[in-house]
Amino acid sequence: MKIPPVTVVALTLMLALWAFPFAHAEKPPADTPVPVDQSEAMKADPEKTQKIVEKTATISETLDSLRDDITKLNADLQKAKDEDLVVLRDQRRRKYSELRDKLEGLVNKIIELEAAGQETREARKLAAASAGQVSSWLKAEINDSLKLLASLDEKTKTASESDLPDLRQQIASERKAVDKELAALLENTDLMEQLGLDSKSDLTYLDKTLEQRAENLAARLQYLIEQRNGLRKQAVGASEDDKKLLKEKVAAVGGRVAATADNLKITIDLMGERKLDTTEYKQIVISSTGEITKEIFETRVALGLLQQGLDSGKEWLIDNGPQWAFKLVVFVLILMVFALLARVVKRLVSTALASSRVHASKLLQDLLVSFAGKAIFLVGILIALAQLGIKIGPVLAGLGIVGFIIGFALQETLSNFAAGVMILIYRPFDVGDAVEAGGISGKVKQMNLVSTTITTFDNQRVIVPNRKIWGDVIRNINAENIRRVDMVFSIGYDDDPDLAERILHEIVDHHELALDDPPPVIRLHTLGESSVDFIVRPWVKSTDYWEAYWHITRAVKKRFDEEGISIPFPQQDMHIYTHDSDATEKGSNSLVPRT
Repeated sequence: MKIPPVTVVALTLMLALWAFPFAHAEKPPADTPVPVDQSEAMKADPEKTQKIVEKTATISETLDSLRDDITKLNADLQKAKDEDLVVLRDQRRRKYSELRDKLEGLVNKIIELEAAGQETREARKLAAASAGQVSSWLKAEINDSLKLLASLDEKTKTASESDLPDLRQQIASERKAVDKELAALLENTDLMEQLGLDSKSDLTYLDKTLEQRAENLAARLQYLIEQRNGLRKQAVGASEDDKKLLKEKVAAVGGRVAATADNLKITIDLMGERKLDTTEYKQIVISSTGEITKEIFETRVALGLLQQGLDSGKEWLIDNGPQWAFKLVVFVLILMVFALLARVVKRLVSTALASSRVHASKLLQDLLVSFAGKAIFLVGILIALAQLGIKIGPVLAGLGIVGFIIGFALQETLSNFAAGVMILIYRPFDVGDAVEAGGISGKVKQMNLVSTTITTFDNQRVIVPNRKIWGDVIRNINAENIRRVDMVFSIGYDDDPDLAERILHEIVDHHELALDDPPPVIRLHTLGESSVDFIVRPWVKSTDYWEAYWHITRAVKKRFDEEGISIPFPQQDMHIYTHDSDATEKGSNSLVPRT
């Protein structure tokens, strides 16, 4: 199976970080001698020793009974078929498990009795006979299980779809049984060594069986991975109904991959206890499943994966390098062509919008020019990505999802954007207009869909969010071509109002900035507390507003001074009252004014 080089190198680098902290845990010695002080205590306690003797006898009787039961089951198995065969085999496996537990308990009691100085010849003889029988039975059981697995594998090749699930379930169950039997055989060799029996033949059989099993499981794991990858490729261009069916098949194969990988891990652990080389199989587990655990890790695995990744990368470059180099060149050329085309389109749109026939705001012009260029370049990016074999549909769907998430996160910005669109549509002002908007007075310097930049009349730059502008009163000072100048001039009560009105008419009617149409309005407006007030309202061009205001105000002041007309300031008359002394003597409370 070919493994993507990027995946292998990434896994290898992760493994390298763990290279030296982990080491294989050495198996504790099987025969743990009883401490000297415990041995002495047992010798000094006959009652405790007697209990151990009795326990040993009980275990021995149980062992004899279990051996008889297994012998009987073996005889029955020779005649059994089909379901009866399966049931009897399960019963025998349970008996094997009980027998091994009792045998282990017997060996431990023998060690304790020998430490206490007791005779254990008969118990040792029974334990040795039982260990030998367990060894023979386990090897026979393992051979039967392996043959059954081979038979079931052959059946799966010709079985119908309806029979496959049952067959695969049987295979999975039988593999678990083989794993347990191999582990039990390894434990039994430890018991044999404690009893002083020769276990070389069992260990040789175990090593050979483990190596063959690891090789078969590794091959099967690689086959299942390739099968799963093939189903995934078929699902890419399949219809919805076929895609659903293929996904179910992928899930089923995935379950078989996981189960096979678990079986291989167990075999690797057993091989590790036997000091067998498991590097190749650990690499297969890691590269096939992507799982990294310290139990299957060692430095040689990392180096092997790295070498495998380098070899795969070299092979990939040889097979696909020229093709991808050509695709990258085409990708860059397409981007360059569409970037140039975007600039040309922006220039054409800008020229068209600048035409006198098109009455568009500066914001709309900038938006259309920017959108045209970016739309063209986006089309170029999509075409370039298609040349690399990237599906455009999923990319667009992903952009939609990302856009939704971004929109949810940027609600305030979108609110400003919506207000900018409203300003764009209704055009309450444009760049260059003098406005009062969002609590700011000044000249509009720049506009976009999010904010508006205003330069105040004292030359400060203020950036106002569009939602604050659209949600408040907008006053466009120079939206119209002409504007009325509102002024108030005051004279004293002693001055001639007719003369003052005639002077005001002369100044306004002859002023070069005042317009004749509409005509100016000059009227005596109010009689104030300290003055007689005239309103003067000439019309001027919007651009001449302040010049006219300042010039007319200056001219009125000079003419009033020349004609002797006063411009009063606020004043107040005071009347002072004093007490009359004669009236006071007569008891009068009246007040007499004093002038």
